[in-house]
Amino acid sequence: MVGVSRYSDFPAAAARLPRVGDALQLNVELIINLAPDRILAWQGGAPKTLNKLQRLGYLVQRQEIKGLSSIGKGYRELGDALGQGPRGALIEAEFAASLNQLRARYAGESTPRVFLQIAENQLFTVSAQHYMGEAISVCGGDNLFFDAASEVPVVTLESVLSGQPEVIVFVTNRKGPLPWQAKWQAFLPDVAIQRVEADLLSRPSRRILSGITALCRAIHLEAESG
Repeated sequence: MVGVSRYSDFPAAAARLPRVGDALQLNVELIINLAPDRILAWQGGAPKTLNKLQRLGYLVQRQEIKGLSSIGKGYRELGDALGQGPRGALIEAEFAASLNQLRARYAGESTPRVFLQIAENQLFTVSAQHYMGEAISVCGGDNLFFDAASEVPVVTLESVLSGQPEVIVFVTNRKGPLPWQAKWQAFLPDVAIQRVEADLLSRPSRRILSGITALCRAIHLEAESG
């Protein structure tokens, strides 16, 4: 590994590697200087720049995140590309098995109505099309906006209130009071306010299993409230 995206910090060694850009913009000159044999990219990120790098002769391997199963699939495809097919297939199988265990664990539990707030200052959430929305289903929760047309819709205060959530889960790394926390407690005094670490739940890697486990505990009030 010779370079990483801007917010890469796990494992710790990733934080010491050169930053080549983010999902929207890449530093082509820096990438060329690093002389990678292969570029791993998100399907929707910086398409013009990635196409340019391909025209320059670089091997670009794109991964499209469509649901939780695509995360495990990505490891298998990467394993195949790097000559580590059995290892990649094992990770995919272990990932799927862990998800199934969580589904089974919460299949017989109640189905709380959940609002997942993924931004601290605005009412961004996720539909069932998004992998975090799918995670709510894995946990046996009832996502207020499961059928939204967009994967990451912006919703209104009125729509959240009319959905009568039993649990509001903030996906955040921030410590201390959150901008919307007091508002929800005022509007919905009986709602449970919970938090899940954003680094665990919002990044589509194998580590998301820890985030989904934390989400399940938050939804079913097995974790401390936010």
